[in-house]
Amino acid sequence: MHNALRRLAGIFLGALLFAFAATSASGQAQEDVLVEPGQTFTARVLEVTDGDTFGVRRSIGGIVTIRLHGVDAPESAQPYGRAATRAARRYVGGKDVRVAVEEIGRYGRAVARIEARGGDLGALLIGDGLAWHYREYAPNETEYARLQKQARGASRGLWSQASPVPPWAWRDRTSGPGETSVEDRDCSDFDTQPEAQRFFERHRSDSSGGDPHNLDGDGDVSRASGTFEY
Repeated sequence: MHNALRRLAGIFLGALLFAFAATSASGQAQEDVLVEPGQTFTARVLEVTDGDTFGVRRSIGGIVTIRLHGVDAPESAQPYGRAATRAARRYVGGKDVRVAVEEIGRYGRAVARIEARGGDLGALLIGDGLAWHYREYAPNETEYARLQKQARGASRGLWSQASPVPPWAWRDRTSGPGETSVEDRDCSDFDTQPEAQRFFERHRSDSSGGDPHNLDGDGDVSRASGTFEY
């Protein structure tokens, strides 16, 4: 009787492992689809990481990580960081959007515009006072500059603060030894490698580089793919 139960348990466990492996392989096959500058496509927004970073699934299949072109939203630990994330979710979370790829960032993310029913997502967030015009990387976006000036003049969102700190300056301040343990992360904080990879890419920003959370502690990031061993 005991032997029969052991055999049944073994068969059941084997089936579970097989199903998990098949699901993982399928998920990996859909990760990080390559796109090119100038490419446009429709997609469903699956994940709003924060106000300027998104995971989308193309209508023809494949998942792409998007970094908004010309926009830098406050980090989650900054004032209005969570408000920016909530606003982005309200505008595009779970919705079908149009993506226009402007360039590929140095860490492989698609830097792109996202068009939703309400209009250009970057313009919406900047106009709400929940993101900055990233002038260094999009100096010709005069509409973004105009909307930021307008939001600032109206003291909307982050501009209600006396001296709001730009996200790029905040990252420079918090990426060194003084970064608090509350914001620090290591691989044990993530369930999967893709999840850790997304966090790694988000905080190894295209503007400042570096690995403030030391996720790539052994320095094995591939220059070609931007991925690290988990």
